[in-house]
Amino acid sequence: MKYLYILSLFTLLGACTSAPIRQKTEGKSFSVPANASREDIIELSTQVRPSYRQIDYQQREMLGFIHIGMNTFTGAEWGTGKEDPAIFNPDRLNAEEWVKTFKDAGITGVILVTKHHDGFCTWPSKYTNHSVANSPWRDGKGDLVKEVADACKKYDMKLCLYLSPWDMHEPTYGTDAYNDYYIHQLEELLTNYGPVYLLWFDGAGVNSKTSGKEMQFAWERIFKRARELQPDVLLSGAAPDIRWVGNEAGQGRETEWYVQGIDDENILFGGEIKGHEATAKDLGSIDELMTKKRLVWYPSRGGLPLRKGWFYNPNDDQTTKSLEYLVNSYFSTVGQNSNLLPNLSPDKTGRIPRKDAERLIRFGKIIADMKQTDYALGAKTIPVSGWDNSSGKDVLTDNDPFTSWQTPDGVTKAEVEIKLKAPALINVIKLQENIRDYGQRVETFAIDAFIDGQWQEVAASTTIGFRKMVRLKEPVETDQFRIRITDSRVSISLSNISMYYLSPIPKEKEAEDNRIALKDNGWTISSSGIYVQETPLQYLVDDSESNSFRGIIQKLPSRFIFNFKNDGYILKGFSYIPDKTVDAGHIEEYALYFSNDGQNWGEPVIKGRFGNIVNNPVEQFIPFDEQKAKFVKVEILKATADTISIPELVFYQ
Repeated sequence: MKYLYILSLFTLLGACTSAPIRQKTEGKSFSVPANASREDIIELSTQVRPSYRQIDYQQREMLGFIHIGMNTFTGAEWGTGKEDPAIFNPDRLNAEEWVKTFKDAGITGVILVTKHHDGFCTWPSKYTNHSVANSPWRDGKGDLVKEVADACKKYDMKLCLYLSPWDMHEPTYGTDAYNDYYIHQLEELLTNYGPVYLLWFDGAGVNSKTSGKEMQFAWERIFKRARELQPDVLLSGAAPDIRWVGNEAGQGRETEWYVQGIDDENILFGGEIKGHEATAKDLGSIDELMTKKRLVWYPSRGGLPLRKGWFYNPNDDQTTKSLEYLVNSYFSTVGQNSNLLPNLSPDKTGRIPRKDAERLIRFGKIIADMKQTDYALGAKTIPVSGWDNSSGKDVLTDNDPFTSWQTPDGVTKAEVEIKLKAPALINVIKLQENIRDYGQRVETFAIDAFIDGQWQEVAASTTIGFRKMVRLKEPVETDQFRIRITDSRVSISLSNISMYYLSPIPKEKEAEDNRIALKDNGWTISSSGIYVQETPLQYLVDDSESNSFRGIIQKLPSRFIFNFKNDGYILKGFSYIPDKTVDAGHIEEYALYFSNDGQNWGEPVIKGRFGNIVNNPVEQFIPFDEQKAKFVKVEILKATADTISIPELVFYQ
């Protein structure tokens, strides 16, 4: 290729790193030349490389998450910034228990939310009064960041910190002075608590559509300062090292490319990243990369709250995810070239609910038990076609992701046979590319097993990257497998093959949902302020999430009025079930009114915000004190888009 423009974080930050850091390999990114051909982009994509930080992160598979703060005591997912620090008093908090729970689950680091969007700081920041210093916890002398840092040090865990860019409490938010405020808080976190492995910069609220304020973040200045203080720190989220996978349900994508295209020419890019759409269906494809200005190494991570939401809420006690869900999430993220971040939510006392802790530890044991025996370790590898002289070395089954076989440039198909030491029952096969030295290249592959005297295809998929873990539909018992790389970019680099047996996932007995949902009994539903798009209003209450009401917001508030056509019901709760389709419009702020005549409504029974509804579109259950009503009015005070889709609104007795 004629033109290669390398942009290196090493070059940018060399002046502020110590001598040992200079010897560590920084990542390589490239500007896309004008009029680059498809062949140019294919070649260029294989030249992008991860930094030493990203390689270490990708080998860890999982980091734990801890959400605790104002929302723990209010039951909200997103607060308002007006909460009183006096409500924060987790008087039985033991950070060592938190960290040890993750350790026992086989997780090697913990991300602590030090400040969420409400601006409350869980350390005594000298730049605000909205912190633990003005709470009754530890008599106002507490420092949660220090307690977690000390626990991480004791259990040899990586300390990771989440500091929300969006701050609803701080009056300077929306002005350039907030950049100073934010950097001062970063400086406190990066100088007082020892090594910080990862910093999390949440993307929520960085635009005015969500926060209501236009804030020009000085991202490059923020990130530079972080690296000056701690050169090894990873910058995650709305930041240049690690990106969001596109949901908060622990779900990855089958075709997962590390090489991503962006239109931001800054070395340290952040916020709403120009030219990058996390949920794009063809993310990382050559067709998509051809439309971008720059190619960067940008691995993904998938967050996974063990409960419905990220913060503790007693209404979510029955929503702890099953072992099957957790294992499926592991294979959907970690198994598909991403990382997984399981979240635990301490309750108001500061303790992790026992069920949640036990569920996470049991999940970790299932994964550890699977990995205990790698049936391919030390197996004989036989080059069939495509490989160069490196295939003479038995490095594909040495459990080293950085020793590899290669094909010559232009050879994009290859086959290798694996002869196990003895027949084994296998249902998980892990493939790895040598991303450190060759980047990511494989587009498609297939796996065959030698069964009943012949080769039978047992799996086929797309992309490998650092780690692709394929779960076979049924276990196979054999001592011979064949890996066929059926397409690749420029050439192939295959570094490791592992084979495991995953035991059947135990079924838990889940507590029954005791809520009694009302059923439509000829109710009359009317609407105002919303244009109905060829879907009946009855879809709102037809007990089927597959039928969604669709409408266009014409003015706010928009309203739905339900006439129960009887003497009324005694109601105890309400649920909004959002559409999980990507880019679906949602109700964001709401009010609920009751009436016995449909004319006199009074004040709303409840009013609030469905915080984080776009990123985590799960059932929003709102309990309230018993109310008898013949009519209910649901008002939409704010929506995430002009066009909204509502699968279900549910009323409970």
